Amino acid sequence: MRGLVGFVLGLVAIVLVASRLGGEAACPAIGWSSALTVEVGPGWPAAQAVRVDCSSPCGLLLSSPADEPDTITVPLAGGSATVTFVTGSPDSVTATVLAADGAVLTVADLDVEWVRVGGSRECGGPGEAHATVPAP
Repeated sequence: MRGLVGFVLGLVAIVLVASRLGGEAACPAIGWSSALTVEVGPGWPAAQAVRVDCSSPCGLLLSSPADEPDTITVPLAGGSATVTFVTGSPDSVTATVLAADGAVLTVADLDVEWVRVGGSRECGGPGEAHATVPAP
């Protein structure tokens, strides 16, 4: 019986070592979404919404048609708005702050620094980021 237990433990050890030394990790075939919160700095009493644009398709959820650069407008709530990207994490976006009548208050190019909040380094995963549009 001891010989059988030793054999099984040895086999398990070999399989574990081989799996750690073998090539790439297998990633699950699932998607994820990442959230960017755009905040307006103090001094924005007339700001009502933020339009977020990417210069090329970047996976914005519920955005423009597939043959156009991604853009989405979301209302501000408490000085911030959150947009969702489907399996994407752009390095930069353009944020346009809009008044209640749709007038452009300012346009800002924002660098986005993502923090992964799930998944793995090898396979990617959802992220979160915050960016602030300073008052003009």
